[in-house]
Amino acid sequence: MQTATLPAVLGGEENVVVSAPTASGKTAIAEAAICKTVDAGGTALFLAPLRALTNEKEREWERFEELGYSVYVVTGERDLDPRRAERADVLVMTPEKADSATRKHDSGRYAFVRSVDLCVIDEVHLLDSEKRGGVLEVTVSRLRRLCGPRIVALSATMRNVEDVAAWLDAPEEATFAFGDDYRPVPLEAGVATYTHGENAFADKYRRLYRALDLAGPHVREGGQALVFVASRQDTVQAAETTRDELATRDVPVGARGEFDWHTETDALEDDTLRQSVLDGVGFHHAGLSRDDKDRVEEWFREGRLAVLFSTSTLAWGVNLPARCVVIRDTYHHDPLEGEVEMSHLDVLQMLGRAGRPGYDDRGYAHVICDADDA
Repeated sequence: MQTATLPAVLGGEENVVVSAPTASGKTAIAEAAICKTVDAGGTALFLAPLRALTNEKEREWERFEELGYSVYVVTGERDLDPRRAERADVLVMTPEKADSATRKHDSGRYAFVRSVDLCVIDEVHLLDSEKRGGVLEVTVSRLRRLCGPRIVALSATMRNVEDVAAWLDAPEEATFAFGDDYRPVPLEAGVATYTHGENAFADKYRRLYRALDLAGPHVREGGQALVFVASRQDTVQAAETTRDELATRDVPVGARGEFDWHTETDALEDDTLRQSVLDGVGFHHAGLSRDDKDRVEEWFREGRLAVLFSTSTLAWGVNLPARCVVIRDTYHHDPLEGEVEMSHLDVLQMLGRAGRPGYDDRGYAHVICDADDA
């Protein structure tokens, strides 16, 4: 994939659009474009879909410091240092923060956005999102009017590559769409059904047991499972139930690896999480402290946790692949609209997490739904 795309990225100045499967190497394309721009004395802006991913990129790109490049993250949860932002070689922001900054570009605090020479858009298929697509579209359009940066747009799941390329004025020779053949780990995806009852609460447990039917064999073989549920509370409840249920199914539980777990878990702020990870089952949601989230992500990435329950934000925010991915809940509660069906973008993003390159020969992904809807 890089062989096909890098000549356009490094050999020209045209805008580039790349759609390719998860874990196929799109980050290398972004980094090549950034290095080219910064090496020429320019400033690069990386638009990440979530704050969690801006933090991840900050850690990943510490190595840019060795090349003499400075990286600065601008998010709503941090105090802005205009001087650091102005001097930074690489800026990392969410679309929402970039939207705010470009609106205030006339102020001294946000004047740095007028000096962007390259804008890398990660997960550009957010354009299709009802809630966030408009923000991304307006922000990029405003940025192009302000300073006319080169655009490199990357996506794992995008049906309308040609439309995005036309919007960004990317020529045909700089527009790339790679199919599943380029996925480093083959994916087996399917729908698993359950029969609903009269009680919605009981249905959650029916779906959970169905999820464990699917994940259990992989966990028994030493693999990992990532299960997506609808809410923060669901992650905690599902993890607590799973700890007992796996034991009754004779599936090996317990934290994995030679590791002083009791010492490590003492640092966790969430008491329930502390007990859960000792059984090899974790949960991840936006309500956890940043340190707790970082530890859970690290332990799962290292294979120390067998099962992880999460809300959909983890699919967008952090690259945590697993041998088996199960979407337990396809609906979530919206305070204004009530029960809302999950978007196809979220579903594809979650399914794309199945299969760990270098560890798994194949990834397995399942969506659980009512038999009447299958």
